[in-house]
Amino acid sequence: MDNKPSDKKQGGPRWHSCLHNNNMSKTWAPVYLSLSLQVSQSPSAVSLMKVNSSAEILCSTSLPDPTGLYLMGRFHDNRDVLYLSIADRAVGKITIHNGFRGRVTVQPDQDQEVKRCCEFTLRLSQLGVEDTDSYYCSWRYYDTKRKVLVQRHSNGTIIIVRERDPEKGCGGGQTIMELILIVLSWTAFIVIFFLFIGALMWRCTRTKKHYTPARDNRRHHHHHHQHVCPQHRPTADPQFIHPSSSPGHVDFKGIL
Repeated sequence: MDNKPSDKKQGGPRWHSCLHNNNMSKTWAPVYLSLSLQVSQSPSAVSLMKVNSSAEILCSTSLPDPTGLYLMGRFHDNRDVLYLSIADRAVGKITIHNGFRGRVTVQPDQDQEVKRCCEFTLRLSQLGVEDTDSYYCSWRYYDTKRKVLVQRHSNGTIIIVRERDPEKGCGGGQTIMELILIVLSWTAFIVIFFLFIGALMWRCTRTKKHYTPARDNRRHHHHHHQHVCPQHRPTADPQFIHPSSSPGHVDFKGIL
């Protein structure tokens, strides 16, 4: 007799387990979503802050009658910053971690009594580079259905602290750029000035080169008659010269 279980029997529990897990995931999904919507935190990030500056974190919840509020740092092994005990929606005892003592203040909402529940503003002051972290709020309340204490975490606020003031760094870069622009402007002005002077001189030289003064014809004619070379002086026509041998004889050939 074959005692090997059938495929149907083997597949039965597997399908039942899959269906059970699927139903459980569908059941827990809206529960997790509703719990995540019951706690909130703002802002999501505070970046580019200078040393000794301050930051504010707003923690709020709609959970009924929470018993306490934690502020924790996620990047430093979930270090505790403070614990705030709450009784009847009022602030009770405040416990602050040694590293933040004297640097954390708590301010409750003024209209907290008329709201469904709680909202607190936590102010962190005198922040240093070592305080760079992701700070998240963790609410503690008593679950009456399960009879246990439950904690619900918010997403968190990332605070980045730098050693130098980014505004001063940008201002220094802006000052350098302004100096560079001033130097370039003066250089361009000097170049344009010398180009203008060179063009003006070239124009004056060209005009002087093509200019020809008018001559005085009368003065030239006068000097021509005054300074006549001896070899160019006019001589008498030989036809009109009287022979020296016979001064009393007149030759009329040339006249006739």
